[in-house]
Amino acid sequence: MKIAFVFNKKTNASLEQAEFDTPETIDAIHNALASGGHEVVDVDMSGDDLASPIQKLVTTKPDIIFNTAEGYYGVGRESLGPTLFEQLQIPYVGSGPYGCFLTLDKFLTKQMVASRKIPVVEGYFVNSVDELKSILKEVVYPAFVKPNYEGSSKGITSKSVCKDSEELLSYGSECLKLFPQGILIERYIPGKDVSVPFISGLGESGVLEPLEYAVKSLKEGTEFIYDYDLKNFYDDAVSVKCPAAIEPQTRAALVEMMIRIVPALGVVDFARADFRVTPEGEIFFLELNALPSLQPGAGVFEASACLGLNYDQTILKILEAARTRLKLTGRGSRTPKRLRTIKNPRVALVYNLRRKEISDPEYEHEAEFDSQRTVDALRRTLEGFSLTVLPIEANKQLMESLKESRADVVFNIAEGSNKRAREAQVPAICDLLGIEHTGSDATCLAITLDKAITKKLLSQDGILTPQYRLYQGSAKGVEPGLRFPVICKPNHEGTSKGIGDTCVVSSQEELDQEALRQWKKFREPILCEEYIEGREFTIGVLGNSTLKVLGPMEISFNQGGGKYPVYSFEAKHVEPSNNPIFSLVCPVSLGREMDRKVVTFAKKCFSSLGCRDVARIDFRIDPRGNIFFIEINPLPGLAPGFSDLVILAEKSGMTYDGLIRRILTPAIQRWRNVGRMKAW
Repeated sequence: MKIAFVFNKKTNASLEQAEFDTPETIDAIHNALASGGHEVVDVDMSGDDLASPIQKLVTTKPDIIFNTAEGYYGVGRESLGPTLFEQLQIPYVGSGPYGCFLTLDKFLTKQMVASRKIPVVEGYFVNSVDELKSILKEVVYPAFVKPNYEGSSKGITSKSVCKDSEELLSYGSECLKLFPQGILIERYIPGKDVSVPFISGLGESGVLEPLEYAVKSLKEGTEFIYDYDLKNFYDDAVSVKCPAAIEPQTRAALVEMMIRIVPALGVVDFARADFRVTPEGEIFFLELNALPSLQPGAGVFEASACLGLNYDQTILKILEAARTRLKLTGRGSRTPKRLRTIKNPRVALVYNLRRKEISDPEYEHEAEFDSQRTVDALRRTLEGFSLTVLPIEANKQLMESLKESRADVVFNIAEGSNKRAREAQVPAICDLLGIEHTGSDATCLAITLDKAITKKLLSQDGILTPQYRLYQGSAKGVEPGLRFPVICKPNHEGTSKGIGDTCVVSSQEELDQEALRQWKKFREPILCEEYIEGREFTIGVLGNSTLKVLGPMEISFNQGGGKYPVYSFEAKHVEPSNNPIFSLVCPVSLGREMDRKVVTFAKKCFSSLGCRDVARIDFRIDPRGNIFFIEINPLPGLAPGFSDLVILAEKSGMTYDGLIRRILTPAIQRWRNVGRMKAW
């Protein structure tokens, strides 16, 4: 199908854009939809000018719209998109104008729900200070104050719980200045918030497992309030518990209530309702969100995980719910006939096979190659996407093998052989044959395998990287001027080749000896760079125009790592769970500001070097908080349960299948785009 993905893109941290989708979320949803074999067209509805997105919808002629747009202004903003889609007569995912308008009005929603004999918290709606003053004596304290027409916890702070009329008048007046359309004042119910996601066709009549949120550090005796700051700036301090810690009878009652609430509010396809559950098990309905967050890690995905669904599968289930409701059973029913010939691609899995065992003296020559186990795992994963998979070894017959295979897309994990541009061999051959491939192109892979050139390019872009010298066998030794300690390693190798017990040196004499030793062994330039004392990390980057960052993951060295610990060749080939030198720690938080800097650093490295689809970046942070680039691998290992990127993804909540799908999907999209251009 051709899907128009309609959204509001968040460009700043303003209150106005709090409910908009971040670039990372937009990328995740786009890729999830594309993973189902659909053509996805992004349509940003942000800003005052609606002419451009409307024109794009008209000219695109999508089969269906996947809508997450919240709208900008007024109490009817969420209904703007659905109203527009209906006028254009384009089917869409999600609730209609009525459901979106009704559920944005919390007070009206509660009245509708109460009419179905579902307990709600009694309260008042006021839109002026005079009205607020008139009810001060009628309110039951403590009272809870929140805007009536807002989501994302806007207006909810530690001051929202008012213990008396003085506090209510103070904070209520403050709220009305920010939200003059009206505020809701409710009796405060001690207990905890429980959310219940809904996706039509899943769970019990669409009702998924109830979940709750918990803050990591909460003072004893203090009740958790999911306020605006926690939801929008400190979400890493909040965790999701799914299933929620509630009694079975409470869970059953929540499910039964949800089944009655959804149709009463005109909600379809997907939604999320929030309830308050007291310590005694009483349940009170709070509100319903007809456009709940689809950010990776959001509660709906924790609930769908209980059904064995990952992020991409959940998004596709939401799409399927709408298609079933709208009876859109055909694929590409609006697509021109000339384009329907573009089917799922034939995928060649191109690899170098490692045949030597680690005990073999010649093992190091094949250390970067993949085991048969990894090749088999990748093949099974790709076949699980309903693709025809053709394993092809990257030997001297590669070009002929690719021609004979009639492959449309190459999933490339081949490291190549001979010379410093070896990683570029497969992409270059693919370019010559006109075959699309995963990962970065030949130019990027040739550049990044040369550590010195990579450092020069990044330094020009203002990225810190250790000072270095390049030793090329000179009898004079390494050019002086570096601060010790210094680490030596081959300039054109990966998998930590050359990095071991002797690679970190403390004097010029030791440096000359180690550089010469490595030169004789590898017969290539030796990179000698200042050793950065500090913490070592690796971070993953996925995507292209919109980037998703995984991690970082810390390589946490123990005392066995010595005075100057390194991620050595020997240590890298030991199972991570049994490694005596280090442990892998993820997730790891470095503080809000440093976390932001690390993400920015990773994206800048990825973009500056022209990477595509996937890369893993190694860096160190010194005691003063400086981030130093160490090296980048745009062709990272994908061994299940062993390779750093795979472990990093799993610890970040992404399955192996999900990781492989994220790497493959952009290549399939590029192939489809070329096919569409040829078809026309």
